[in-house]
Amino acid sequence: MKKVLALVLAFAMMFSTITVAFAEPEVSAEAKALATVGMLEGDGNGVTAEYTAKEMTRFTAAISLLKLKGLYNDALAFKADANFADVDAVKWEEGKNILAYLKANPGLGFGGNEKGEFNPNGNINEQSYYKVLLETLGYKQTTAEVAGDFAWEEVLTFAESIGLKPAKAEKFTVDELAKATVAALKAEMKDGKVLINVLVEAGKVDRAKAVAAELMADK
Repeated sequence: MKKVLALVLAFAMMFSTITVAFAEPEVSAEAKALATVGMLEGDGNGVTAEYTAKEMTRFTAAISLLKLKGLYNDALAFKADANFADVDAVKWEEGKNILAYLKANPGLGFGGNEKGEFNPNGNINEQSYYKVLLETLGYKQTTAEVAGDFAWEEVLTFAESIGLKPAKAEKFTVDELAKATVAALKAEMKDGKVLINVLVEAGKVDRAKAVAAELMADK
């Protein structure tokens, strides 16, 4: 009887372990793809499920896009007197250079608010990030000075109209950001070219890494 009970307990423990293993969250294919091409690096422990469940700050999101576009080193070395009003919120000296670079290049999609502040430590929301993606794809936001393709209020609906799929989630996590980015990379730009192809052809993204990440076919 004791042997039977021990056997039952052994099976119970084995299946309990298997259940726990299957219950562990996994890193999405999109997050893995962006880690492969160097856009996502994680927060010290790599691109983990715990990391991708977090939200991303506006400053970190800007850095990630600069890395993807091959502009990160240029931004690090950029020197200019003009900067955002809250530049001192970034203590890292080269980080201040990055903010100056973003201010000098508004076409990258990262602008300031009406007070001239960047809000680097605030979390980026879905609408703001999709606005950046749309401008990366060659579309322009309509402003008082620019007759663009979409108004701020239309960001998510315009994104849907060109084939992107905003999650419209209450919490815009790194994982949602990764899925949005991968979809944009595979999408056609306003001029009809596919974004990932443009970045690879310009030498901004390594072709072998793009293929390994399944962002483009191996031709």
